[in-house]
Parts: sequence; structure tokens; C-alpha cells
Amino acid sequence: MKANEEKYRKVMEVLKKSEPVTASHDEIEGEVINRINYLPEEHKETFSIFSFLFGWTEIGWVRRSLVTASLFLVVIFVYQQSVIVKQLNWLSTQIVVNSERPVRTISSDFSGKLRFLRISGSRVPQQGSPVSEKQLDMLMDALDKLQADYDNLSKIIEENPELKEMIEKKLNEKNYIKVKL
Repeated sequence: MKANEEKYRKVMEVLKKSEPVTASHDEIEGEVINRINYLPEEHKETFSIFSFLFGWTEIGWVRRSLVTASLFLVVIFVYQQSVIVKQLNWLSTQIVVNSERPVRTISSDFSGKLRFLRISGSRVPQQGSPVSEKQLDMLMDALDKLQADYDNLSKIIEENPELKEMIEKKLNEKNYIKVKL
């Protein structure tokens, strides 16, 4: 091993003492400068707001999971809209009463016309009617008075437990007699 080390030292000394053969120092300097200029440039990362905001799109698993989440949201939205449309269709089939106290149902055709007039804001239809507008107004006023009286009577009955019990007893007897017949 010492022989190898000695040979290595001798070769190194010879190389250190020998200078390269150069034709001109200017040529060597120009060659070094050219090689430095043609070195590939290192790309330095600069801060970019675009890469900061949308850098997550470069990550595959994040992109796939967000696409899955967006599809899930679209399915939920479609389901919600279908439920809303179904409820709107159901509501459109319902009858709307546009008064505070609905008119009690009577089985005659006249009661249907009266209910229509009450819902439509007491407007008399243009078709010929055997009942005058004054008679309809009187009937509507009487109906309103009757409804108010009924409401007052209902309140009085609810406030007095003895009266309520007596009326319920009489109604039960009356219903029993009707059923018995």
C-alpha cells in the first residue's frame, strides 16, 4: 500500500508542477465565459397568486375527491328540487280560502255561489242572477253577524265549564236519539 501511495504522490507533484499547454490566455478565458453563458439556467420559484390559489389542482387525489364531492352536491340539489316541485304540485291542488272565517258548508247550489262570492271579495259575476247585489250584501252581513255571534257563544261556553258540560251532555243525548232511530 505504501507503494501505491508513493506513486500517487509523485503523480500529483508532476501534475501540480506542469502547467497546461495554452496557445493564448484570451482563448481560454473566452471559452470559460461561453460555457458559463450556455449553462442551463436554474428556474427559481417565484411567488404567484395563481399557483397559491390553484396549486391544489396539481394533486391528483385532491382533484378526484373534489369532483366526487361536487357530483354528490349536484345529486342532492336535484333531489331537493324534485321534492320542492312535488310539494308545489300538491299545494296547487289544495283549495285556498281567502277569508278569516270560512263559510259553513250547505248542500244547496246557492251556498256554492255564496262561497264563491265571499272568496272573490263579494264581486257579483256578470252573468244574470235572480238575486240582486243588495240582497247579496244583506245576506253577507247577516252571515258575518251570525258567525260573530257563534264565535262569541263559543267563547262563553269555553269559559264556563258548567255550561260546557251541560251542552255536551245535551248534544250527546241528541246524538244518541239520532243513532237510535
